[in-house]
Parts: sequence; C-alpha cells; structure tokens
Amino acid sequence: MPINKRTLVLNSDYRPLGIISWKRAMVLSILHEQNPNTGVQIIDSFPGDYIQTLYQRYPVPSVVRSMTYIKQKKDTIPFSRKNVFIRDQLTCLYCGKQFKPEELEYDHVIPRSRWDIKWGSPTNWTNIVTCCKKCNRYKANRTPQDAKMKLLKEPKSPNPHNYVLGISPWSNIPEQWIPYLPPIYTALIKKYNNLKESGV
Repeated sequence: MPINKRTLVLNSDYRPLGIISWKRAMVLSILHEQNPNTGVQIIDSFPGDYIQTLYQRYPVPSVVRSMTYIKQKKDTIPFSRKNVFIRDQLTCLYCGKQFKPEELEYDHVIPRSRWDIKWGSPTNWTNIVTCCKKCNRYKANRTPQDAKMKLLKEPKSPNPHNYVLGISPWSNIPEQWIPYLPPIYTALIKKYNNLKESGV
C-alpha cells in the first residue's frame, strides 16, 4: 500500500485545482496512456513509493496535470478558520507576531454583542481577523478603538484564485507540490517551518 495518499491536480495551464486520491490519479493516468487527449498526465511521482502489480511496478503520482482545461467558478472562497489564518499568514493582526495555528484564534473586530443584525452575520471576512490568545483576551468584548489596539490591516475578502481547496499549508505538504502552489501558500509554508524550527 502506498505511503502517500493524495495527489495534487493541476489544470492544463499548470495552475493547481485541488487534491484527489492516488487511486483516482492512477486510473486517470491510465486513461491518458490510452488516449493522450484525456485523463491526466503524471508530472511528478513520490520517490520510493510504488504500486506493485503482477507484472510491473508503478510509481505513485504526486502531481498530475489535466489534459483538458477545467473552467473554475471561483467568485468567493468559503469562510473558515483555516482560510482566515491563510489570508492573515498566521499573523496576529494586533501585535504582528506569528504563531502556529493551534496558538491562534480569530477575533470579531466589532464584538457580536455590539453587532447590528441588519448587517448580516458578524462572523464574516470583513469582521474577523487572526488573533493571538493574549491579544484576544486583552481586547475582550471591545472594539479595537475602545481597547486602544490598532489593526495592522483592515480585514477583506481574499482573492479566491489564491486558494487551493483541501490544502492546509501547515499540514504535511509534499515537496513535489510546492513549485505549483500559489505564493500565499509557499510563503506560509516557509513561515510555519521557521516557527517549528525555532520552537516558538
């Protein structure tokens, strides 16, 4: 059984689309062998990771490319804690320090208790920022102005084209994927690795 379970899928223009299982990647690569205009082309494989059949040994694909262009509808990115941390690059937007994801929370800039329901949900891209635990405790149920805390930047909806669904930059990212990931991911992977190495 292969060690690596996931394969990165690129569009025909080499932009990342998402993640599929290695089994699905193998099936689609066989389709490509039968018809070069279909399936996926294997771009890179995991070194030393193979599937052994009766007659042949096949490398497990780490990166594959779709042979047809897949049009994506990316008007928005789903709001989630993970995507907020990606947007803010694991940085507390009050003190400016970087933390591991498990050491971070998110903060409602305008507290829920002071939010007018006619504005919609208070938990949205423009009212949520990444915050360390210390700053979050200090700010408490106040606005930044009331707490005399300055936001380093105003929270905004992120560019959906900078995101690859299914990938957390602080999870185990295979090195074969990194050259194809958006800059926001590669920068965050480097920051996270530095945090781990420094023991912060």
